[in-house]
Amino acid sequence: MKKLLICIVVGILTFQMSSSAQDYRKDLYRKKIGKFTNMRNAGIGLTIGGAVMTIVGITSYSDAITKDPRLETNTQASRALLGLLAAELGVTMAAGGVVLWAIGGSKINKYSKMLKSVSLNLNPNLHQSLSLAYRF
Repeated sequence: MKKLLICIVVGILTFQMSSSAQDYRKDLYRKKIGKFTNMRNAGIGLTIGGAVMTIVGITSYSDAITKDPRLETNTQASRALLGLLAAELGVTMAAGGVVLWAIGGSKINKYSKMLKSVSLNLNPNLHQSLSLAYRF
């Protein structure tokens, strides 16, 4: 009888420890999804802003060249230089934005799948021993 009671108490404690560890992991995955959502949104903003800046820079440069092909006046020369710098900055922003967008999107998918997956955990630490969880 004592062995049965001890087994029941140990089983209940193990279940409580594993469920709290699963809640910890769910919270961790939700935080990571939020972080990578912000990363993806920043990438989308940088990509769009970079594309607009590239178009404005190219337009400004080509307009300056059209008005003064040899760039003899200071106004047109500075406008052409500003257009080139804007186009270069725009291309750099767009390239960085595409990278952030792609990484953020793939990490969101990864952690969303982990949040909804079945897992068997065996970690020898204080918070978790052995658990089987199905997340949906």
